[in-house]
Amino acid sequence: MIRYHRNRSVFALVVLILAAGFMPAFADDDLAVGLTGPRFLNGFIPSGTDFTVDYTGLDLGAPAVTRLFLKLGGGYENKLLLREPDTGDPLSLAGGGVAIGYDSPNFQWEAAFIQGFSTRPDGDNAREVFLFYRGRYDIHDKDLDDSVFEDANGLFGTSFLVGASYDTVVRDRHRLKKGIHAEASAEWGPGFINPNSDFWRVSAKVIGFLPIFDLPTDGENLFNMYLATLASADLAGGDSVPIYVNQSFGGRDLRDSLGNCVRGYEKSSYDSLFKAVGNLELRIVGPALGLESILPYLYGFFDAGYYDSFYGSTSFADEAGLIMSSGGGFAIGLFDFAQIGFVGGYKLVEDSLYGIHEPTFVSFKFMLHF
Repeated sequence: MIRYHRNRSVFALVVLILAAGFMPAFADDDLAVGLTGPRFLNGFIPSGTDFTVDYTGLDLGAPAVTRLFLKLGGGYENKLLLREPDTGDPLSLAGGGVAIGYDSPNFQWEAAFIQGFSTRPDGDNAREVFLFYRGRYDIHDKDLDDSVFEDANGLFGTSFLVGASYDTVVRDRHRLKKGIHAEASAEWGPGFINPNSDFWRVSAKVIGFLPIFDLPTDGENLFNMYLATLASADLAGGDSVPIYVNQSFGGRDLRDSLGNCVRGYEKSSYDSLFKAVGNLELRIVGPALGLESILPYLYGFFDAGYYDSFYGSTSFADEAGLIMSSGGGFAIGLFDFAQIGFVGGYKLVEDSLYGIHEPTFVSFKFMLHF
């Protein structure tokens, strides 16, 4: 059993109050201000958020929208490091190993230039390129061994991201999704700014939604069904690859570790330099529960992931393998803010790398998987 070091989230409450206080009470056609998130403590307690500003009033004569984007945020989050502190090898929890758990108040910020080249029927960009500057400040609440990860005791990180995307995903009033989103990007964390964050990575993902059935109605949703799928790959390297890079898929929006993406496996696990994942879901939505924006979700899923090469590991530097799971879940969607429910299933490949042999799993979820 993994035990987390717990602490009060006073820091996160301060961030939320400040963000709400500075949010303008207006928005026009050129300026959109909002909050995204939230972030979670212990997996379900809201403990942070991101404040965003999106400006579209810049006219460069391009055939689509030019956007200037800014994000400022913070939170108080639980972190895990499933590595042996002296060798960097994956930690065998069955062999008496204890996961390194710590709490991390953190701040993150982004500034971006985004240029569209074609538009969708709703006026938003379909094809666009982007350039991001990113920064983050991670504080750890305990001293960790930094012989493998140089950012083990905190990080002030800077990186630059460039890429392109294509997006036709739309959702109607019945919450039925259809379309494709594809993205490819490259990110660089220059070591001359901070030698503890000297890395590069390339990432790609495709998300698709295919409608199967929608019961016709002019009002609230009664019943619909669609397939949802996601495929993503990430390759990283460098002289000092931070913990968060190993534990995430890159791109405009970071996605959690491979162990999080393949449901049923341990949080923050399979933090390899190369990772790939595929998620497939059949979602049944409705009927609406009184209001159009309150409705149940029932879904079945199949997840598969591949890992290869563990940064800093003595014995597992070239370790590779496959993990898979399947199961189902139920959730209640609340005003497009959250989908609260449970998910359960069966691990089709034993979690032998970390010595966890229990094949079945059940967990609480605050959001849909993707």
